[in-house]
Amino acid sequence: MQQRYFLPKRISAFRSLAAVTWDAPTDPTVLGMADVDANALTAWLEEKRQQTQQKLTYTHAVARALALVLAEHPQLNCLIRRGRIWQRRDVDVFLQVAVPSESGTGLQTADLSGTIVRQADRKKIEEIGAEVAAKAALIRARQDPDLARIKSTVARIPPVLAKPLMRLLAYLNHDWGIDLRWLGVPDDPFGSVMVTSLGMHGIRHGFAPLFANARAMGIVLVGAVYDAAVVRDGQIVIRSQLPLTLSADHRIIDGLQASVLASSLVRLLENPHLMD
Repeated sequence: MQQRYFLPKRISAFRSLAAVTWDAPTDPTVLGMADVDANALTAWLEEKRQQTQQKLTYTHAVARALALVLAEHPQLNCLIRRGRIWQRRDVDVFLQVAVPSESGTGLQTADLSGTIVRQADRKKIEEIGAEVAAKAALIRARQDPDLARIKSTVARIPPVLAKPLMRLLAYLNHDWGIDLRWLGVPDDPFGSVMVTSLGMHGIRHGFAPLFANARAMGIVLVGAVYDAAVVRDGQIVIRSQLPLTLSADHRIIDGLQASVLASSLVRLLENPHLMD
């Protein structure tokens, strides 16, 4: 019987090197991107800023919209526990917060933290904005009440032990529901979905990695708004575009579910009055 496979006579040196350098792929990440027409969203945010005197951003709007989408499609609001898909009861959104170095210089000493908004689908954008602002101020003052203790503890542990320790803590908390707050480990600290932003740095597109210990279904990166020529009613016009990218856990959502997530998210952001 003829073999299904055969060895080619010649391959490049790079292909030979690549074959022995990397392992077979095991990463379940699925990636996607979309541009949102941001004209209506920009006007809505400006109106909200005037009403509330708060610094409300596109990132707050994306967090609010994601929470509503997961509430509308609860089958997307899941995590993997002991090899099975479990559905979350609440929609919690984690927003990352950049922390400059204490000296004000040096990229290696700048930190990354974040804060979780519990039951974000039940909170208006101004409530999300106020909660995030208050917690971000504590984080940047090095008074992070949720993640500081565990981060400082792990920083003192040798790297060879830190990774299995973090995996063990996540396993106990997520897979078995053990409350580890007595150890200074927050309970499910990253929630349903994560949101981060590079827009303030002028970066339009980028894909954020899934954090293995988070168990969130995905992470959305908010890029910088830019003007682009688009076709509307057969005419070429200039419209503001808000770029979004998604890194999602393919064990939880597939292409069909990701498209539902994306289309629902875009619909809300392009019709922001639906988020009131």
